[in-house]
Amino acid sequence: MLESIDNEMSTQLELLKKVVDNMVFNEMCQFKIKKEIQEIPWNELKLSGIYLIEVKNNNNFLDFKGWLKDFKERWEDDKYIKKFTPNFKKKRIQAHSELGKWIPLYLGKSRNISKRVNEHIYKELHKPTFAMKLFARKNMKNETFKLSIIQLEIKNYDTIVPKVESQFRNLINPLIGKQ
Repeated sequence: MLESIDNEMSTQLELLKKVVDNMVFNEMCQFKIKKEIQEIPWNELKLSGIYLIEVKNNNNFLDFKGWLKDFKERWEDDKYIKKFTPNFKKKRIQAHSELGKWIPLYLGKSRNISKRVNEHIYKELHKPTFAMKLFARKNMKNETFKLSIIQLEIKNYDTIVPKVESQFRNLINPLIGKQ
């Protein structure tokens, strides 16, 4: 019986991979970090799914390595390290070589994207909740960020959404994260 279930799951995971390959993120907004971010449609984000936060290339650098060196030094400033914040992932950095207009920074999933994105922006550094804590990072105030989502309102969220998130993580290679 388990073998039958295993075979069916293999078939469904292959189907899921094909479905994910055709999914497209919906850009919700672009924003800068400030006390109140009017650009973020908080009420429209009260849904479950996958979210992607990207940072804009400010065109101060000629190549990805130069941009990365600058951004990484600011992100890993001693004030912000080991404060329940995500770190750079070497494997994912290596997947990037071109400096595009937008650089994928963080990918996540949530049953309430609005609440989770709010934590990534406004959670205080000393709080143990794992988040980017962008507002607390004084050296990120001049950056422009983009928030995009894929809504996933499904019954088997805990089984399916982690697989979708993992596939997108492998496709997009966001520079920072817990996984």
